[in-house]
Order: sequence, then C-alpha cells, then structure tokens
Amino acid sequence: MKYIPALLILLFLVSGFIGPVSPNLTAEYDSRKRIVMMKWQNSADGVSTYVIQRSEDNKIWKDIYTLESTRFNKKKLEKFSDIHPDPAKNYYRLKIKMLSGLIEYTPSIMVIIGNPVNSWVMYPVPVRDVINLQYNGSEAISGVINIFIQNMYGNIIIRRRFSSLGRNIRIPVDNLGRGTYDIRIVINEDVVWNQRFIK
Repeated sequence: MKYIPALLILLFLVSGFIGPVSPNLTAEYDSRKRIVMMKWQNSADGVSTYVIQRSEDNKIWKDIYTLESTRFNKKKLEKFSDIHPDPAKNYYRLKIKMLSGLIEYTPSIMVIIGNPVNSWVMYPVPVRDVINLQYNGSEAISGVINIFIQNMYGNIIIRRRFSSLGRNIRIPVDNLGRGTYDIRIVINEDVVWNQRFIK
C-alpha cells in the first residue's frame, strides 16, 4: 500500500475536497425573463446551509442566496433565480456548509448571456445523453460551426463541424462519464458561445 503523508490528507479534509456532497448544480439563462435559473438536489446528510455564490471573473465571489437547513426539502429540487445577473457573463457555484464545520464548493458554472437575439441556447439541463443547441439569432451564420467539448482539465473530448445553415444541432454525449464539461462554439476562429454543463 502506497504511503500518503498525514499532512496531505489533513489539507484535503480542511479544504473541503473530500465529502459525500454532490448536489448537481445547474444554471440556465431564460432570455424571455432575463434571469438565470439554478437548480440543485438536496440529497446529502449533514448539510447545514447552501449558499449560492456569483462571480464576474471566477475568482472573487459574492453570496447572493442562502438556504438554511430548516427550509430544506429532500423530496424536491431546490431552486433559485438570479434576477440581477451581469449582462455579459456570470459564474455560479454552491458553497456548502456542513454540520461538522467543513465547507465544500461545487465546480463553478459559467453562464454567458450576451445579446439575447444573437445567442445560442442549450437544452436539456441537466445534460443526459444528447445536447441540443439552438441558434436564436436573426442574422445569418457567417461560417462553418465548430463545436468543442472539453473536460475540466482542458482536454478536448468531442469535436464536431456543422453547416452554417443549421439552427438546431444535436450532439450525442452518452459516451461521456459523469462530471463537469465545457462546450464551446467557434465560427471563423472566433468563440461565439461558451457554456459549462454537468452530466
């Protein structure tokens, strides 16, 4: 058995990287209501508080919603809508306070809003076996649509090319394991849309 220094184990425990909490946080922009809707599953024991945090740069975080254990509902998804998102780009994550005193964080989710008349929409959220991408813009797409899906380490897992005439794109992702991924749309070497999703 490989020897692991006790100090290394202690660092992992204090930083909150080890734990049973996996709430599967999802975030989706509703262009009609101009809000970001978030959902997560409260199925773990030992949680005292969930805190939704928002960031503009994925570095400095601000608490925007707190849910105490007295209001938990394990039979339903917990929901929260950010009615004042930044008009360009937002990052969201859950800060999870445990009864033991440990604090855990979910991976951050990036939501790019941009101009709602020239944007892409991804559904369903959360992602299961197929990702559907729909272009809602009024202008014609001016080049080949290149789609990249990469894991949290930056490795490209899926790469696809589609005609500029396509406004509805389906990408099978049943071969992806559970985890967090980024999907990016590139047209004429410009990133026109980028979104993080959990499968």
